[in-house]
Amino acid sequence: MNMDWKKIGGGLILVIGVFAFILSISNNNLNEALIYLTATLIIWVLYGLLMDVFDVRVFSCVISISGFIVALSIFFMFGIEEVPHPVGAVIFHSGGIASALGIVFFSLFPVLIMYLMNSKTLPRLESIIKNGEPLTEPEPESDDWELATEEELQSNEWDIA
Repeated sequence: MNMDWKKIGGGLILVIGVFAFILSISNNNLNEALIYLTATLIIWVLYGLLMDVFDVRVFSCVISISGFIVALSIFFMFGIEEVPHPVGAVIFHSGGIASALGIVFFSLFPVLIMYLMNSKTLPRLESIIKNGEPLTEPEPESDDWELATEEELQSNEWDIA
């Protein structure tokens, strides 16, 4: 049973911070909840850097999930309000809804950046640089070729094999 205790410690930090956030939100104390969440994220990042287990992909996911949780909290605290008459009626407040949607929008950025970094259309860093040295040009498969001169390149009278 091989457990990575360093990663378990980081996860424990996040769980404790989210638990403190939920307790503060349930008491309608958004400021204290945001302090707990921000302090938890800072401590978690410092722990990951000190223990050499920091992963940018996990960081981007945690930041996005944190943003979604904050947006959900703001939506339910400031975006909707239950009124006593008629029974079960709900009033929607545009300021709270706009704030929640803005936070959701900005919380998508880390996930989108990670998606673009893993996309196959962008050149990967490993293919550009290998062991600190630039990669050399690939050798052609046949010997039936010659270098184009500057005049031939500018004349556009050449074929790409």
